[in-house]
Amino acid sequence: MAPPTIVLLLIASFFISTQTHLQVQATDDAFTSIVISQKGLDFLKDLLITKAVSSIIPLQLPQISKSTRIPFLGNVNMVLSNITIYGIDVGTSYFKLGDDGIAIIASGTTCNLSMSWYYSYSTWIAPVVVSDEGRASIQVEGLEVGLTLGLGIQDGTLKLTLKDCGCYVKDISIKLDGGASWLYQGMINAFEEQIGSAVETSVTKKLKDGIVKLDSLLQALPKEMPLDDNTSLNVTFVNDPVLSNSSIGFEINDSSKMLGISLDEAVFNSVGAAYFNAEFMQWIVDKIPDQSFLNTAGWRFIVPQLYKKYPNHDMDLNVSLSSPPVVRITEHNIDATIYADLIIDVLEENRVIPVACISLVIHASGSVKISGNNLAGSIKLNDFSMSLKWSNIGNLRLYLIQPVMWTIIQTVFLPYVNSHLGKGFPLPIIHGFTLQNAELVCSSSRIMVCSDTPKTQRTSLKTLSKPVNSLKGSPLLPAFGRAIEDDEYRLARSQVLRKGVDLEGYSIEGLSIGGHETCIIIPEFKCAFDIGRCPSRAIHQNFVFITHAHLDHIGGLPMYVASRGLYNLKPPTVFVPPCIKEDVEKLIDIHQTMGHVELNLDLVALDVGETYEMRNNLVVRPFRTDHSIPSQGYVIYSVRKKLKKQYMHLKGKQIEKLKKSGVEITDVILSPEVAFTGDTTSDYMLDPRNADALRAKVLITEATFLDEGCSIEHARQHGHTHIDEIIENAQWLRNKSVLLTHFSSRYHIEDIRQAVSKLQSKLSAKVVPLTEGFKSMHA
Repeated sequence: MAPPTIVLLLIASFFISTQTHLQVQATDDAFTSIVISQKGLDFLKDLLITKAVSSIIPLQLPQISKSTRIPFLGNVNMVLSNITIYGIDVGTSYFKLGDDGIAIIASGTTCNLSMSWYYSYSTWIAPVVVSDEGRASIQVEGLEVGLTLGLGIQDGTLKLTLKDCGCYVKDISIKLDGGASWLYQGMINAFEEQIGSAVETSVTKKLKDGIVKLDSLLQALPKEMPLDDNTSLNVTFVNDPVLSNSSIGFEINDSSKMLGISLDEAVFNSVGAAYFNAEFMQWIVDKIPDQSFLNTAGWRFIVPQLYKKYPNHDMDLNVSLSSPPVVRITEHNIDATIYADLIIDVLEENRVIPVACISLVIHASGSVKISGNNLAGSIKLNDFSMSLKWSNIGNLRLYLIQPVMWTIIQTVFLPYVNSHLGKGFPLPIIHGFTLQNAELVCSSSRIMVCSDTPKTQRTSLKTLSKPVNSLKGSPLLPAFGRAIEDDEYRLARSQVLRKGVDLEGYSIEGLSIGGHETCIIIPEFKCAFDIGRCPSRAIHQNFVFITHAHLDHIGGLPMYVASRGLYNLKPPTVFVPPCIKEDVEKLIDIHQTMGHVELNLDLVALDVGETYEMRNNLVVRPFRTDHSIPSQGYVIYSVRKKLKKQYMHLKGKQIEKLKKSGVEITDVILSPEVAFTGDTTSDYMLDPRNADALRAKVLITEATFLDEGCSIEHARQHGHTHIDEIIENAQWLRNKSVLLTHFSSRYHIEDIRQAVSKLQSKLSAKVVPLTEGFKSMHA
């Protein structure tokens, strides 16, 4: 039986709850409902029967033998073997839906069989054995097959149970070929009852086995439908099925369509809230169609004080949503309200200077369409309002700025948003099926998709492209990109382009040069390991993990905290070894006193072995490292919950009741994702308490020295690691990828790559060096 077929059948009239990987809970009325019409049921029934037949044949029946004594002939032995059903033709079939489940009936079915026959006897007249053999064809007519399936919910997935299954043979005709078949036809006909019984038993057993396997497949169905690399819809089932002639949420008036999918507006709002709360709705805009507006000279008549204070300075626009977007669906319109803050930044050498923040309320109208199996759409600007949130350059005449904002919204913001909306997000359609002749109907607070769903040869879904946090270098803006011919400008800007490596699904970027600066950023976790000199990208990370107190790792901490205050970002959470917390507090106090500024942060002293929850599905633990001063590394774990074994047999309502009563029904599973060592000797590899760091998907570790110019002893004396030590201890590294950092500044890129190639030959893990900031010997 084909799993996709029965799955589509079983999701009829279910509610599917909506939430995300990012642990943003949807509201109680945020749901997606699915209805399958009678035409859809007929389509699924025919397809199900076709697949069931193909899975049954060829079906081998057990051998049938019989021995009897016949007067004058003596003992007669008859054997029927190699009995095989090779063809089944279903006459009529139908579904019957009831409160207890689904009954599937097939009647008027014909089965074609083949078999071998053997016949032998010995007479009392002479001790001679007489035998004959041949082939026979059998036709079973009037076969009726019926089964009743119970449907329920268990642990958020569909539970399929076989309540009843039967098979009945009405008539059998046997035709013998070969040998003296005409002589034995009558005797073979005596086997009709045994053959019919064998057919009934074998077909019934085959169907029962198929239902058990199908139930296992249903239990293993994924509970999440990815929208992109960061967000997914939770498609666990929350209510028992309603099997009747009525639909849930919507009534399908167009009975010619097979499938109806109803999407509540709260589904769209929960997706927006997920992205907002995960702080993915932030963009740095440094390219627009009229590039002159990204230089203070283009604003000299609009904001004269800006040009006067920063003449001919380049600018960028830092756009972030101040609250989740709000979607409203009515019978005639789809409206969206977007609340955003736009910060005007002036670029001065390696500094980013925020000068003013403008609050925007954008009112847009939207349209939706079907793109493949995705619900896609677009929005257009209706109107917007603006107000000055804060300014470091005095009051702004907003009526002069408003036309500029209109141009930016129309030519940058909306096209960027529409490029993502145009891809859409996947509707809950099973692999192997596709929407066809789809129609969209809007009503109060909901969108209904009515469609046929023919089977297709394609079985894979197109994945959405990875979301980006910046428009910089983005292929989404080919219409806006304009070649900049000024070589000096291009060279200067190339120095600040974001670089990094992608390892095991994580975009890791930053800078790590021994003795100069170390700051490793992982945007997916919104965190930075050490802060170095506070590179601009680190400012937007909510968490900073300090490994030790050397200046090249902690020196930029006051600047990091102060910059987040300038951007009106929430106070960061900074983790430090407990032994330096008091000194860090003094450092922050000194800068507050000197600068007459308030530096707000949550300073956490996290010791080795302690656990801190970063968000619902993410925790961090420090581990012991060995440096010239007190130090520690960090492991970030993903968290998932698994239902305890003793509750796996319970139904959804029973589990929900236990949960409400306060019973802990799940086990917490921690999986090490990324480990960062900071500066350390190789001894951490030999400490059994650091096993999680050595089995994390990605290990970020140091390799300060690479050649014989500095010995292993020299490295150890200064609390660092020589790459030869990593080679010697390669058997302990069970990571999928290893990122090497903190190379001495004496090395060139070519030296680093040559040394890393030696390590790669010893490791099954992928080894990548972080060479940002290093120069080529040919430069």
